[in-house]
Amino acid sequence: MYTTLICAQDLARALQGSQNDRFLVLDCGFELTDPRAGRRHYDAGHLPGAFHVHLEDTLSGPKTGRNGRHPLPDRAALAQALAALGASPDTQVVAYDNAAGMYAARLWWLLRWIGHDAVAVLDGGVGAWQAAGLPWTTSGCRDPSS
Repeated sequence: MYTTLICAQDLARALQGSQNDRFLVLDCGFELTDPRAGRRHYDAGHLPGAFHVHLEDTLSGPKTGRNGRHPLPDRAALAQALAALGASPDTQVVAYDNAAGMYAARLWWLLRWIGHDAVAVLDGGVGAWQAAGLPWTTSGCRDPSS
């Protein structure tokens, strides 16, 4: 079980191994100045099998005008959204982004907050994956809001 970081090579081996169905890879890409940019980047290329999760649609709750820019989501709603992607108590979740881990770290924290310890951030994110020459795809583009 990975609980903090996972390197690109270890993740690639796990995804090619016999237990790859235990892994759920989530692209948390986002840009504060353009909320649709993360999805566009995901559509242009992502880790094989990864789903895109949107900061404002999945990783935040509704704004009330008094609870900040990205309020915490409802725990049950978050758990339900992740379960729809295949998360279960036995799932190893791996989060990544293209923003030095800022958004992936939010997902890491949220999962720990709801009691899911098997969550790690891809060390170095997209850059580390690509620098290692690992597979990149445009197929299977899905997210919980599409």
